[in-house]
Amino acid sequence: MKNRILGSVCIGLVCIASGCSIHTMTGDVMSEYASDHMLPYLLAYGDTDVACATGQAMGSFLNSFERVTDPPHSAAIPTLVSAATCAQNTAWEADLRALRAIKEGRVNDAKDARVVEKIAHSVAARRLSEAYQRTISLYKDPADGCPSFDGSKEELVWLMGMLAGIQSAQHDQASGGAVGVALNIPVEAARGAACLNNSRWWGVPNALQGAIWATVPGSGPGGTDPWKVMEEAADLGDSMGIRLAHAVYLQAAASGGRNHLVPKLLPKIAAAFEMKKAPGQWKTLDRMAFLQAQNVSDRVWTESEGHRTPYGGLGDLPDSDDDDEDDDDDIEIVAPTGE
Repeated sequence: MKNRILGSVCIGLVCIASGCSIHTMTGDVMSEYASDHMLPYLLAYGDTDVACATGQAMGSFLNSFERVTDPPHSAAIPTLVSAATCAQNTAWEADLRALRAIKEGRVNDAKDARVVEKIAHSVAARRLSEAYQRTISLYKDPADGCPSFDGSKEELVWLMGMLAGIQSAQHDQASGGAVGVALNIPVEAARGAACLNNSRWWGVPNALQGAIWATVPGSGPGGTDPWKVMEEAADLGDSMGIRLAHAVYLQAAASGGRNHLVPKLLPKIAAAFEMKKAPGQWKTLDRMAFLQAQNVSDRVWTESEGHRTPYGGLGDLPDSDDDDEDDDDDIEIVAPTGE
């Protein structure tokens, strides 16, 4: 007890002498803890809802310390990306609600769902845009070249920031441009992703480049097939147990005029999830890829059948006779009872 008191007195004297404050010390400690321990824990936990809730709950707390010390960018970037998944999920659910309403002829419900969807997209765009801006503040603008990284932790933060840049533009476009994300950011962010070793990071850098080359005319090198680039990146990620590149490929096909690929890619990515478990420290990232694939599948099912993918049915397609039988099994029929 005596040693603890002496230690506290010493810390206090050092702070007085150096002009620091308890808030500054707390901010530095919390930022370091979030980066060194909270982020790895969340990435290994495998639950995207927990990551979402943590990002919303902890983001403002961590970021507020920039009022008293250096901006905690390395902690803020993953918390902002995690918080953006909450808004993304809301947008996905509103989109499915709108599709069901359209199929059933409920015009007002469809309009209301589209409003909710745009609001959610704008929230996701704002959070992801901030994550991207903090990334280039922490390192450098990818338009100016590649930064030097001090280990894999910094490379991961950079990758998350580049993903955030691309997704911020996608969500902003879906919101009708509510946030005003610059149109050149996806190209620059894809270029920034190429600063990382493609094989080390599960094919994601090449997948992101391929997706941008496929959607932005003239952004890629001449003679390169961006869809082949994405396919090879997806195969690499699948072999490593992280299906993020495959999810990028699938979403690019679903939204980039290659709808004929979707019925082929959905069973393929579903088989990839069954083939190999994600490495323990990256389970949440792989779970994010699963949910992105699930969303594409849910849209296919809802447009065709009026409901999302049957439970556990990722990879099944609506025209399967077996799926109709499974749907019947899921419906509980209660016979009327007499008085």
